[in-house]
Amino acid sequence: MTGQLLAVLTAFCWAQNSVFYSFAGKRVTSPTVTHIRLWIAFPAVTIVHKIFLGSFMPVTSITQTSILLAVSGFVGFFVADILIFYGLVSIGPGRTLLILTLSPILSAAASFFILGETLGPLQIAGMLITIGGILVVIYNENRIEKISTDVLKGIIIAVLGAVAQAAAMVLSKAGIADGIHPISANVVRIAFGFGGLIIYSLFRGEFVSDFKKMKDMKALSLIAVAALIGPVLGIIMTLYALQLAPVGIVTTLTQISPVILLPVEAIFLGRKITGWILTGTFTAVAGAVLLFMF
Repeated sequence: MTGQLLAVLTAFCWAQNSVFYSFAGKRVTSPTVTHIRLWIAFPAVTIVHKIFLGSFMPVTSITQTSILLAVSGFVGFFVADILIFYGLVSIGPGRTLLILTLSPILSAAASFFILGETLGPLQIAGMLITIGGILVVIYNENRIEKISTDVLKGIIIAVLGAVAQAAAMVLSKAGIADGIHPISANVVRIAFGFGGLIIYSLFRGEFVSDFKKMKDMKALSLIAVAALIGPVLGIIMTLYALQLAPVGIVTTLTQISPVILLPVEAIFLGRKITGWILTGTFTAVAGAVLLFMF
């Protein structure tokens, strides 16, 4: 049950991140947010490592599991995030979140074939019920009325983002199999994702301009808070959760952030909550309860 609880707490981190990154992205563009956040997250996670484990960086030899963690960081923090952020910009957050609900199913299937993880009937039912509830919530607010060429491209890229996200979760699970501390694992993952983003920013010729945009102190503040809550705290909790619960269940519970955001949006943004949205919310919660029970 501890693993499931950590996964839900991670979903709260992602809910906060989606709001802060959305606001920051509108001010300085999404690629800039993706790049700059790890300049904040990487030093922060090394300080956390020093406080709790006595050194700024993990002291470990190069092993198969450390390589898996490095690849998971590159895939998760670089490849998946670039694809997902493209989806957020091109087809909107609602459609992107809708597509990302594929990730738990993909990760559960991959962990079965690669890691030999199996789920019981009630666990599978809980996953499907939770995903179904999330789909109802998102779909009723973001119906796709017309699919243009640009939208189709965005959908395909978002699907690839879901695949990359699932791959990163499975690789992370495999990478922590030998008992490496989750904080150490996160340092390795962020380091390699960070490296990928630096190369990408140089490739698109905006390395320096990304930093110049940080004159916008409001955007910088939003990115800083989100970086500490998401890539640092959120990922550490995810890695702890993966040590304690199956990949499919962890991925499912971390995807409930759209449901978590509902009361916030209703109270502070005046979002209208329809009967269908309430139905989807209660369905997702019921599925999550099943995952806690079994």
